Amino acid sequence: MDKIQLAIVGCGGMGGRHLLGLKELQDEKVSNVELVAVCDLRRDNAEHRADDAERLLGRRPLVFQDMAQMVAELPDLQAVDVTTDAGSHHKVICAAFDLGLHVLSEKPLGITMRACNLILEAQRRSGKLLSVAENYRRDPMLRLTKALLDTGAIGNPYMLFDVSAGSGNQIIILPWRHDKWLGGILLDAGVHNSDVMQYYLGYANEVYARTAQWEPVRYKPGGSSNLSPFYQEWYAEMPDSIQATAEDTLVSVIQFESGTIGQWTSFCAGHGKGMGAHAIYGSQGSMIPGGARSGTPPKLYMDGQPEVTGEALLGLVPDFHLDEITAKLFGAERMGSYQMPFPNADRKLLAIEYHEFAECVLTGRQPEVDGLMGRKAVALCYAAFESGTINRPVTLDEIETEQANAYETPINEHWKI
Repeated sequence: MDKIQLAIVGCGGMGGRHLLGLKELQDEKVSNVELVAVCDLRRDNAEHRADDAERLLGRRPLVFQDMAQMVAELPDLQAVDVTTDAGSHHKVICAAFDLGLHVLSEKPLGITMRACNLILEAQRRSGKLLSVAENYRRDPMLRLTKALLDTGAIGNPYMLFDVSAGSGNQIIILPWRHDKWLGGILLDAGVHNSDVMQYYLGYANEVYARTAQWEPVRYKPGGSSNLSPFYQEWYAEMPDSIQATAEDTLVSVIQFESGTIGQWTSFCAGHGKGMGAHAIYGSQGSMIPGGARSGTPPKLYMDGQPEVTGEALLGLVPDFHLDEITAKLFGAERMGSYQMPFPNADRKLLAIEYHEFAECVLTGRQPEVDGLMGRKAVALCYAAFESGTINRPVTLDEIETEQANAYETPINEHWKI
């Protein structure tokens, strides 16, 4: 099998998770990626990830702290996987394009719209590929949800609900998720929601929102989440409390180009019992979408009829088939649910992203989530932030063309862009 030579740039927690995706491809004997280098400004992080790569993949990649030096010493290097913090994405990705490399970027594509636009301009100059690592949509249960919507299982979609609450005043995994200059939790996690909503229903057109910060001080968590093991090595560095600068609450009404209306609420300061509710209502029925990395199947409801879920859903979408690599990693071309631990599903989705990216580099085809689609996901988040700042509905076009930018202006100034 042909393989591309790739380097991971950014050797923190996300870089470690991506290594597990590479191992998944190798273990299943479908790897089309050869990891030849890791790069990080912190040498200790890069050395640590190189050690991990040797343990997981059987070969230790070279260690660098500078991309230009890396390219000079590795003339056959074709691509980089950028897993740095969101605030540095525009610098790292633009530099990678200028060095002649293809780029797989973790989400969000950029820290602001201006950052995203700088990245897209650098890509145009280089003529290289850009893929954004939006992993939720690649889950078999979200693929099944999309197939049901596309086949008209609930008729014409009228209304979408995406509502969640929790976290109280705890630090959510790591302190930077409460730092406005690094995007904050509503961008870092919210970009998943915005991508999935637009995957299901098409592009959003207009947003009216309120945002707030209820918990200005965040405290070191005593418990753990599904993602905590990936970041455990930095837990000891975490202070007992931090001053949060990013908003923790977003309440929005979204108008999609299709005419569907959405209600997106993310309340990351919810004390007591957490909650989450997701549903799509249409002209003939309603559906609870499938869960990402949980194997939870969609649930379909028609007026006066019993719930339809799991394998019974497959009869409604006879043409639904997962792509070859997803089917290989998850075990079937068609499935109504699956059962596996969260970490297993997580690394399989990362493996799918890697495999698609490498195939695009090798064949020249375009990735599913390209730079324009990655910008759309960021734009929906910023439309909510801007609307909450200027107290009026904001269109996605205003955001993507930087006509509405009161909220992001200080962030651009912070990063000098």
